[in-house]
Amino acid sequence: MHRCIENYLPSCGIESIMQPNIKAPEQEATPSHPADTPVISSPRLQRKPKKQTLNPLHHSIQAFITQHLPPDTLAKHNLTLTSLPKRFTIYEPLLLLPVNALTTPPAWHSLYQELTAAQRQTLFATLLQSFSRYGLTHVAMNAPIALTDPNSGAENRIRSPGGLIPLYGDFGPMPPASPSFACPAKVEAEGEAALACPTSRDLEQAFWVRTVQNHGIVQIWAPLYTMFSRGNITEKARILGNGFEGLDERQLGEYVSGTSVVDMYAGIGYFVFSYLKRGVKRVWGFEINGWSVEGLRRGCMENGWGCKVFRVGEDGSLLGGHSLREVVERLTEEDRVVVFHGDNRFAAQILGEIRESMRPGEWNRVRHVNLGLLPSSCFAYENACRIVDGEMGGWVHVHENVNVQAIEAKRDHVTAELGKLREKVLGVKPQSTTTAAAAAAAECRHVEQVKTYAPGVMHCVFDVRLSSSEETKASTA
Repeated sequence: MHRCIENYLPSCGIESIMQPNIKAPEQEATPSHPADTPVISSPRLQRKPKKQTLNPLHHSIQAFITQHLPPDTLAKHNLTLTSLPKRFTIYEPLLLLPVNALTTPPAWHSLYQELTAAQRQTLFATLLQSFSRYGLTHVAMNAPIALTDPNSGAENRIRSPGGLIPLYGDFGPMPPASPSFACPAKVEAEGEAALACPTSRDLEQAFWVRTVQNHGIVQIWAPLYTMFSRGNITEKARILGNGFEGLDERQLGEYVSGTSVVDMYAGIGYFVFSYLKRGVKRVWGFEINGWSVEGLRRGCMENGWGCKVFRVGEDGSLLGGHSLREVVERLTEEDRVVVFHGDNRFAAQILGEIRESMRPGEWNRVRHVNLGLLPSSCFAYENACRIVDGEMGGWVHVHENVNVQAIEAKRDHVTAELGKLREKVLGVKPQSTTTAAAAAAAECRHVEQVKTYAPGVMHCVFDVRLSSSEETKASTA
């Protein structure tokens, strides 16, 4: 069984949420008795002191210092054993340390700076010995995900985790400083030259890790190329729960198993897998990062869901000689996920053509569209409004980073924008251009505050219901 273990709360980059099987030292309670009450000692009432279990990271660093360094090392650096680092995360087979693991406290940083390359390798090997029960083979240090390229200033749309620092073990070829592995297909993105498109050899040589979350869902990714966000686990759980907007028969007006979902930023399957676990018929995904696409594909295989992947060219056509009719013909009941590796600006066009190519009864209405790009997914609003079923309506789940003082204002803005776009794509002419008129086509049913993204900034999800064509026309008549 694969496990995800955490003993710290990182702020960004690769994250998880489960706690290690480590018990904090317990203190034996001393019973109190009135002064005139005799205290009777009985062997049955005497407890043996419980053995204290040391934090494995703390313990292994302590073992390294005491066994592999001169006796006066601690005194030289004014370091106490109780102040050694304790935080870590496990993604089998990786031991992941937080960004400050080698710099805090300063005395530990001073000691680490003096270690030779060979001594550092011994240190990391000692760390893994303390985690032998998990079969770990690699050590790396986490770092924040850069939202922009430090050289060009362009947006890091593929969320490449350039700050991950391998410390021990073979991680495969390191990502090149320049995107020489990029696809030839250009994209309309400020400063982004090409789509991340690894070769089959790249994928084979890369180091892959996994975790298990949310009722046994396995997720797989290559940590040098793809981020993993611990904080999203609450939103995954919300999709799986009974309180998630629009995923029950009463709200849908049909069985969940007869609907489909579109994830415009599918990634490695963060939310894709939760929708599948919830029981939707199929998820159509769009993703520009080839490493994420491969992680999604591997995750589908591990979880037992069929998955097909198609590349999308810069003009919206499928690469490799495929046609959308062929996509339809190749689909089976087991193919719960269809991923289009390319720009999602073609999403409505592609899905519209697929729907037209299907025989009556084959198409499952799209009742949910997930827009999970941070800091904003506003560029996908119109496509989402086109994709949600026109006859029955549906829901758009909009992920945005919002100033904590402006969440309500952002809710109103997102709803109004979606309402205007929904009216446009349905061909409904509103009676006015006010926000109230747009409310006929869109209504925000819930705002979920997922996690703090930065000081004063909240990652929010706006659950917006888009009306059907009939509802919208009736409201604007």
